[in-house]
Amino acid sequence: MADFTYMGSKKLLASQIAELVADMADGPFLDLFSGIAAVGSQIGTQRSIWSNDVQSFSTLLTGQKFRAARPFRTAHRIIERAEIPFAVNRTGLEGTFGEALAKEERALSTNDAEGARELIATMSQIDEKISTLRRQNVHCLLTGLHGATYLGIRQAIDLDSIRYAADHLRDAGEVTTEQHRWMVLALCQTLSTVSNSTGHFAQYLFPSEANIRRVVRKRRLNCWSIWSTALRESRPLGHVAWRRGNRVFKSDATTLLKKLSRNVRQPAVIYADPPYTSDQYSRYYHVLENAVLYDYPKVSSKGQYRPDRFTSGFSLKAGVDASFKELISAAAKLPSVFVLSYPTNGLLKDSTERVLELLMEEFAHVDQPLVIPHLHSTMGGSKGAQKQAVDENIFVAYQDPLARWHGKDAGGALASRRTGLAPIAEAEEIAT
Repeated sequence: MADFTYMGSKKLLASQIAELVADMADGPFLDLFSGIAAVGSQIGTQRSIWSNDVQSFSTLLTGQKFRAARPFRTAHRIIERAEIPFAVNRTGLEGTFGEALAKEERALSTNDAEGARELIATMSQIDEKISTLRRQNVHCLLTGLHGATYLGIRQAIDLDSIRYAADHLRDAGEVTTEQHRWMVLALCQTLSTVSNSTGHFAQYLFPSEANIRRVVRKRRLNCWSIWSTALRESRPLGHVAWRRGNRVFKSDATTLLKKLSRNVRQPAVIYADPPYTSDQYSRYYHVLENAVLYDYPKVSSKGQYRPDRFTSGFSLKAGVDASFKELISAAAKLPSVFVLSYPTNGLLKDSTERVLELLMEEFAHVDQPLVIPHLHSTMGGSKGAQKQAVDENIFVAYQDPLARWHGKDAGGALASRRTGLAPIAEAEEIAT
């Protein structure tokens, strides 16, 4: 399936993490903050992949990629069956928003930034129309929440109608639950492709004379065409037998580790890639959460955020140290090798020294950090460089050297707090 490449600079580190993990004990690899599954995808079928994230979008993505029960070879037939229900829902929305669609077309045809801005105000006053459409069983969530902002009005109508087609075919028994998930995941891929933003969903790009051509280019993208292509390209990773051994969780990372410590089956390697800035990462997923959950939330602020966005202690200055301490303590109670990546300029103060200190309090062995020059995304900010050069520290800690080195001679590579050589410097699973 096509990759989600618009968020997360850690995708660039995935191959190096996979190479490091290759020398560790056989057994499941648990990705605690899986996001778009960059690291798990890079590791691939070398070992079982256990994925975890609090975001519904991420659990959908990892569930289809790593847990699909069968190959996906029915896209062409599904697209044909979706055409009629898609057209039915689209017609209902066009009848309600015909005037707004005409204004949008005029603004796009003339590169009219002011006209595009006026549409945002128009679409912010449609609550009564949305209520009427919902009573008529017309799918209209994306049109009502994000029409004229993250999405063009025509695009939002088409995306709502694709979701209607997916739900209609599932409810009629014409597609399976798993096929429905592929349809929704392809919808998310389409949404991320056409979204009028700076590379994430924290805020939409407000139309201006300076950016109107870019806005128009985005608005002209055809959602049905992009969705059809994305669905045809959708594929799970690996073979069926391997996917049966994978697992997908939807949990706070530390809570999951505490539950897994009571399980019979436990991961061989745990990888943690916690947030490193004061920005709550749920801001970058909320539009995709809406497309997946399709629950008509009451949104707020210019970013149109959900009221139930997850708040991470790793992104709170007052809570980041305690979050690290609790995470490391929970990881140390498992027999797994613990791999943690964190930049030198993260929110945690003096992060290199502090992380080492916390690891050495809990683990018998802590390797010298692997330092990787890296570029962090600035999340598409309109000011300054979009990439920032930093050093990424990869920490490795473990109780048993045989697990770390998979029976190999570690030589002088170990740094053990017990010998004074340490460097200074069953859980609830998502049904898939």
